[in-house]
Amino acid sequence: MVNKFWAKLLRHLALAQALWGCARLPATPEGYQGIVEYDERLLAFEVAGRIERVVLARGDRFAAGALLAEVDATLQRLVCESRRAALEVAEAELALLLAGSRREDIAAAAAQVEASAASEDLARKSYERARSLSASGSVPREELDRATADLARFTSEKKALQEHLGLLRRGSRREELLRARARVAQARSTLRMEEERLDRHRLRAQSGGEVLDLSVEAGELASVGSAAALVADTTHPRAEVFVPQGELDGIRIGMPARVRSDASKRVFAGKVEHIAATTEFTPKFLFSPRERPNLVVRVRVRIDDPGRRLHAGVPAFVSLRR
Repeated sequence: MVNKFWAKLLRHLALAQALWGCARLPATPEGYQGIVEYDERLLAFEVAGRIERVVLARGDRFAAGALLAEVDATLQRLVCESRRAALEVAEAELALLLAGSRREDIAAAAAQVEASAASEDLARKSYERARSLSASGSVPREELDRATADLARFTSEKKALQEHLGLLRRGSRREELLRARARVAQARSTLRMEEERLDRHRLRAQSGGEVLDLSVEAGELASVGSAAALVADTTHPRAEVFVPQGELDGIRIGMPARVRSDASKRVFAGKVEHIAATTEFTPKFLFSPRERPNLVVRVRVRIDDPGRRLHAGVPAFVSLRR
C-alpha cells in the first residue's frame, strides 16, 4: 500500500511539474509569422585566369563598387598599351592632316615652279632658234627634234610642280580627313573595349553589403562564371510573412510595420515591399495550428536593421500598422 501511495504521489508531482513548466513557456508574440532572410547575391568572375589576390574576407562589410578579388591581368595590360599607342598614331595622323602644309613647304614648291618656268622659257627659245635654223638648212633635223623634246619635258615638269603647289595650298581633301577621323574613332573604340576587358579582371560589388562566404583563394585558377563570394545586404533583411486571406483588406505596399524576433529584444521598423498575387496554404513551420488550415497570402516586409542584430533563419513576427 505504501509503495502504491508513493507511486501515485510521484505521478501527481510529475504532472504538476509538467503543467507548471507549460505555464512558464513564453507566449507566441503577436503578429504574422515568418522567417528573416537576406537577399543573397552570388558574385562570379567574368574572365578566366589565375587569382592574383582576394581583398575581402568572410564577414567583411563593403561599399558599392568595392574590390573583392582580382585575376592576374598582365597580358591584358600589354594589350591596352598597344591599343593606346595605336590611338596616338591615328590622332597624330589626323592632326597632321588638319594642320595642313607648312609655309616652308609651300615656299619651296613655289620656288621649284619658278625654276621650272625659267627652264621652260629657255627650252622654248632653244626650240625657236633650232626651228628657224632647221628651216634654212643650217642644222640637222635631229637638233630640232631634241629641242622639241626638251621643251615638252620642261613644260610637263612645270605643270606637275604647279599642281603640287596647288595641293599644298588647298590642304587635305575632305575624304582624307574623313578617313583619318574614322581611324581615330576605331582606335579609340578598340582601346575602350580592351580597357573594359581589363576592368573585368577585377571582381567588384555593384552595391554595398557583407561577405557571407568566400569560395576562392589567391593562386587558384578562376574560370568564367566560377563563383567567388556570397554577399548580402545584412542591414536590410526581409521577412516573408503569411497573412490569412480574410485579413488582407487594408494591407498595401509601403505600409509601415513593426517586426519582433526571439533573437533580439528590440522592435524593428519595416515596410511592406511586396504582396503576392495568389494565395497558398499556410507553411508547416508556422507555430499556430489554428491558422494552418487557412489560405494565406505571402507578404514581404523589408526591415531596417542598421545594427545587424537580426540573423537569417530566425522567426519573425510582424505587426502591420493599418
